[in-house]
Amino acid sequence: MLKNKKSMTAFTLAEVLLTLMIIGVIAAMTVPSLKRHAEMEEYAAGCKKAYSTISNATKMVEMEHGDVKRWGKLDKEQENLQKIYDYYSEKMNIINYCPANTSGCWEQSTSLAGEDEGSAYGIEQNAISFTTADGMHWSISGGDPATVGVGDAPDGSIIVWADINGNNKPNQIGSDVFAFVIDPTRGILPGGSDNEYANCKADGNGKDCAARVIKEGKITY
Repeated sequence: MLKNKKSMTAFTLAEVLLTLMIIGVIAAMTVPSLKRHAEMEEYAAGCKKAYSTISNATKMVEMEHGDVKRWGKLDKEQENLQKIYDYYSEKMNIINYCPANTSGCWEQSTSLAGEDEGSAYGIEQNAISFTTADGMHWSISGGDPATVGVGDAPDGSIIVWADINGNNKPNQIGSDVFAFVIDPTRGILPGGSDNEYANCKADGNGKDCAARVIKEGKITY
């Protein structure tokens, strides 16, 4: 009696290696893109969190000291920046404080175009920096609100910078560093509120990206 014989097939070593090579090429092409997408989502969420944090802190400060417009003179002079810091230090969970022109609470930032912005002291001269318990770095400075896309802010408005992941790279304005303006008439405004994000692009400085990220909920530039 004849028995049916099952034919057996198997991949050759060359076929296995070819398959692995193809998988490796595909992974090399897609993994960096997926990683960047995940990072951009994380940065966008961090921007919105920073905006919520500074907005809520401002509301609490106003409950104690009155509306922003009643806080008196706001400008880049160190004593006035110190007053603003003192107000916010009462309402934010600060774990490290760096007086004007001292390092330890801020990392050197770059623009989206790769150029250095500010220093290890902060973005602007006389900046007062601090770190909150969630790992965010903050910097309070005078500066010109028009440079961060809030051109309608009155004289004396204060810029507050947030590096949402602190010491971690890329420390890049528009990626993980965002600007917010304390406007005596309108309260807290994210950078870019008044200029449609003219510099929020790959070869720009990124200073007006906060409003775009908050509005769109993502980073696509």
